Amino acid sequence: MLKKLSSTVWMGLLVILGISSSRAQNAPVSTAVSTLEQYNDLLPAWGVSWAPGAGAINGYYPTFYTGFAMRSQFPERIHVRVARGNQTRVSVILDETTLSDYLFDLVKRYSFYAQMTSGASPQLNLNPKNAKFLPQLTYFNQIIESPEYGILEFVRRAHDGDTTAEENYRKGLEVLTALNPGRVFHLRIDLNASFNEWRSRVIAMGGADPVRLLSNPNHVVTLINSLVFGRINYTAKPSADVIAKLEAAVRASADGGDEFQRSARDLFLATTGTKYRIRILSPRGDWQPALQCSGARCFLVYPEFTAIYPTGSLEAMTTDEFGNRINAFATPGLWQFLNYRGKEVDNIRDEPYYGFAPKMDYEGIGNGFHNPAVRFWGVNADVKKALGIEAKHNTLWAVKRGGVSHGCLRLPLGHLWEMRQIFPVENAKMTKIHFFGSNAQDFDVYDINGDGRLEVMGVQYMISYGLKGTDELARREGTGLEINSNRKRSFYTSLYGERSIFSVDDKGRYTFHNPRVSLPSHLDFKKRAVKTRLALAGDYPLYEQVYEKDKVQFYSIGAIGPEQKPLVRLMGRVRGCAPTSDRESCGEAAFDREARGIVR
Repeated sequence: MLKKLSSTVWMGLLVILGISSSRAQNAPVSTAVSTLEQYNDLLPAWGVSWAPGAGAINGYYPTFYTGFAMRSQFPERIHVRVARGNQTRVSVILDETTLSDYLFDLVKRYSFYAQMTSGASPQLNLNPKNAKFLPQLTYFNQIIESPEYGILEFVRRAHDGDTTAEENYRKGLEVLTALNPGRVFHLRIDLNASFNEWRSRVIAMGGADPVRLLSNPNHVVTLINSLVFGRINYTAKPSADVIAKLEAAVRASADGGDEFQRSARDLFLATTGTKYRIRILSPRGDWQPALQCSGARCFLVYPEFTAIYPTGSLEAMTTDEFGNRINAFATPGLWQFLNYRGKEVDNIRDEPYYGFAPKMDYEGIGNGFHNPAVRFWGVNADVKKALGIEAKHNTLWAVKRGGVSHGCLRLPLGHLWEMRQIFPVENAKMTKIHFFGSNAQDFDVYDINGDGRLEVMGVQYMISYGLKGTDELARREGTGLEINSNRKRSFYTSLYGERSIFSVDDKGRYTFHNPRVSLPSHLDFKKRAVKTRLALAGDYPLYEQVYEKDKVQFYSIGAIGPEQKPLVRLMGRVRGCAPTSDRESCGEAAFDREARGIVR
């Protein structure tokens, strides 16, 4: 049972538990870390490795997340998109609640992990006989304890009532940025510039006749979603009010004056709902709305988290308009995550090759996001050296960025757990998240840092391999592992296609030409197709996010059946919130209720 303690007593207890956990939970560790950079230096460059022991199930173990992403309880502020190039982008609008809760969520995980792994007979065994794991929980704990970030001291002060709401927000954003380098963006989007670009598109599409333009459902989808490109993603069937505002903005585009800007702003507000109704702290330290307007001049100012994950897809190929052979996707279109009775949204499958990690399905036949599901036994010395794998480890999980599955989308193990960490605690909220599946021929083009420049999204990850056979178990064993860091152009040619697609300059910079993008909408809900596509004229640079190293702790709980699965699932739902947050809406109460029936 989780005990209810006063905030001061609880904080003192978790510090004691946490410090003891970092020193005693794992096998002896000679390396101490105090910064994220030191933690990352101890991990493989790509993928996750281990050596099985007596507690393994066919060589596999369950895991839990030891990284530093935040959790958002707001489905409408989470965007999930897969696209050509085999990567999944998860972008999260960082509202004041998410940021203010962040440090307390980290400390709740720190405390709960200690509770589950400490004592004479812990529920999670981090040291099964003869197994070899990286002591990632130790590294995670040391980061939480590190004076470099000041997490525990700040949380202690907050529970004693010595911090303000503004300080909680500021410190949360500061630490989130530090622990997720290159993934937290402080945006200042010039809405007027976006509206003027949209005006040009309206005129090119036939804006002189708005009635004819708006009678085409695909044109309506294009116009709504391109108003501020990449940041509307409207999924509902447009209401009469939205259509009226769209028509007003189209008509006002004829002269492009202040009336047009006001009409465009009204359309933006009508199609984004509560998504951007958030507050930020100004440089002076006072609360301000994210949407900041003076007269007709408007900026959208807020922080955003974006992670890009390499992704395995359907073991099939298709062709683009230039004759390039590229990877196919089984489920383009607009989808939502499914809540199976008895299995729940983050389904823990029986088959060991799923790694007892969440399988989050969006299509009823079983297609969804899951772990790599292909392992390499007996990793050779050259691969270990190239990827920075521990000499004592003999097993590697790394996702193939290409065709490998029956239809699911596969993520690196640490990225799968991170996605689950980002999503809300409760099933009911998770099922409200939309998954945007692009046509295989279409790219993810996005202004990731709000500077007004669209880029083709990508990630620095270049692993490919084959499968040992065609039957179910042989498909879970890899062969022909290739690390293509020194063959980047040939790897990208096989991944993207090259004919009329991209060029490379003498500095190795990739530029994509006239990319198409998918605009999944209500027209495509559960349809396995995207009806509305947009061709973007011109050249767009490739943005390659640095691979986020897999941060997971392996453990053993023996055989995993119906009684153990709720515990495995629970480890992805840990939730803590600021003392001033409502525990029901923030998800902490839901987690605690679930834990009471599972934690002994």
